[in-house]
Amino acid sequence: MSVPRVSMEDSRIVHGVGAGASLVIALALVTVALAQASPLLPVALTFRLGGPGVFASVDLALAAAVVMIVAALARLAIALPGVGGRRVTVVGARMLELSQTSAITVFLVAQLNGVVEAGTLILVYAIAASAIGVLWMHSRAPQPAQRSAWPYSLGAAVAVVPWGIVALYQIAGLLSPTPAPALVRVLTIVLLVLAAAAWAVERLVHRGQLDRARAELAHVIIQVGTGIALVLLVVGLARPSALLP
Repeated sequence: MSVPRVSMEDSRIVHGVGAGASLVIALALVTVALAQASPLLPVALTFRLGGPGVFASVDLALAAAVVMIVAALARLAIALPGVGGRRVTVVGARMLELSQTSAITVFLVAQLNGVVEAGTLILVYAIAASAIGVLWMHSRAPQPAQRSAWPYSLGAAVAVVPWGIVALYQIAGLLSPTPAPALVRVLTIVLLVLAAAAWAVERLVHRGQLDRARAELAHVIIQVGTGIALVLLVVGLARPSALLP
């Protein structure tokens, strides 16, 4: 399948800009981590008869930086000459990016909303990542089959499970003496909306209502929005006075 030269050049510019924006956001997050101002999120193992309890912690800023670095690397890979015109390669890179960025993001959101058990966190990550695999397999089907709604619906049903776990903890947390900060509750919803938008973009592509070039531009906007939300979380939790009176 040939792609017009102008379309390929425009696509490379979009991917280059997206990679640059993601790297800038990642650099800001790494700077916060190096200044040791980033919140540390606990990971615990507990058993019915007791257990080690908290045994590790996740640096919020560094983990968020990984999300943006993965996005930047995917963009740079797609922007390479000879890659941008290969639809299979572009879609594969996009699905790999979505699987990892969405999985790590929901992992962090779950921690911020009170999930500390390692087993639950691993399941949240694995389910979020595997749900994107359904989209990837769907995208490799013949064009008429891609318009079928059931694979997309199945993937969406799987993808919403981690967010359902987050919602359960967030609602239960409101009844506890120490609920999640308002900033966390608000940006959790923002990140959920952005995640849903990424799925909506892919559905429009599969239905033939949106071409891949415009879809990639939409994904850049969604990813930058996700990065900004993560920066607000890191800065707001590290220095609440910077964002909240």
